Amino acid sequence: MNALALRDSTPRDPQVKQRALAKLTVPGGILAVAESDSLVHGFALATDRTPPNGVATAHLTLLAVDPTIQARGLGRALLADTTRSLEMAGLVEATLSVLEENVAARKIYEDAGWQVTGKGVFEDSGRPCVHYLLSLRH
Repeated sequence: MNALALRDSTPRDPQVKQRALAKLTVPGGILAVAESDSLVHGFALATDRTPPNGVATAHLTLLAVDPTIQARGLGRALLADTTRSLEMAGLVEATLSVLEENVAARKIYEDAGWQVTGKGVFEDSGRPCVHYLLSLRH
């Protein structure tokens, strides 16, 4: 929650925490966690968003790293670990949406091969976002 508050330049919001916890309980989720000494330093969560009769698709729902250790490669490592897990699970593609202004995160995604597919707004905040797609079949 600290990472989200810092990213959004807002105080910690209990509603954000509740929405994040709800995402963690979605069946079929793939979770990567970076921890040491019982402290969580970051995590990534992807959920199955395969449409009926559609291509096996995951959605990267959350990727967060403790602000005190950001810019040290942990986000990239979590993204790579999650991508490998999605491939192993047989998913064909993955999607994500990120705040348009979050240039650092967008660079991580683009460096990892994610392609911009369009722009929109987040339903919960109305803030502008960029949509991405990654083919998991090489």
